[in-house]
Amino acid sequence: MRRNYICLFAFCLLSAAMLLCGCGGGDGPGSPGSCGTEKTGVMVDVTISPIYLGAPTYSVDAFRDICDEGPPEVWEFYGTHDASLTFTARLINPGTDFRPGRLHIEKYTIKYFRSTDSIGAPPIETDRRFMTLAITPPTGTGTTTLTTTGIFLDLTRKIQYANDIIGGRYSSTSFGLNNYTAVYRFEGKNDFGDSFCFEGQANFEIGNFDNCGG
Repeated sequence: MRRNYICLFAFCLLSAAMLLCGCGGGDGPGSPGSCGTEKTGVMVDVTISPIYLGAPTYSVDAFRDICDEGPPEVWEFYGTHDASLTFTARLINPGTDFRPGRLHIEKYTIKYFRSTDSIGAPPIETDRRFMTLAITPPTGTGTTTLTTTGIFLDLTRKIQYANDIIGGRYSSTSFGLNNYTAVYRFEGKNDFGDSFCFEGQANFEIGNFDNCGG
């Protein structure tokens, strides 16, 4: 009898393990952080490259400096940091005869996470943006690439970060320097009304940087 109980218990454990493996994350065959790819038939990866003053940079300047005391005073440019967003789409099943519909990105969310070496830094408020962008799926084993410009860190959040540092409520290294990760989540629907989402991220440092241009 005891042997039967042991066998039954082992069978239950095996069944539970198979059930958990079958459930997965509920996101289908897409990349981590994606959803709906099993319906759209298309997987999208995104590369996020921050840009400022027309040049690529992973350094966010949160403090505005005087470039020339004058008179008159000349201040460095102080504005929103943008990002070059490059989307690469590929078919989940390249051998299918079904032609997937276009993917229409409707909005994206940016969440800012402090790095472990900057855990005492100010929190940066989540940003939510709308966009209108259509990605045409490739055929076969090919890929479709599309690049556009979006927000990386806007002026409002830069000013808030600077005020938090100056106010002394949060810790930082010299010049208010801290490290963060910006995690993007893009959402939309395809031509047939199926919802999808996918994510990408980029690390950056924020502090006081000289942008006076020499």
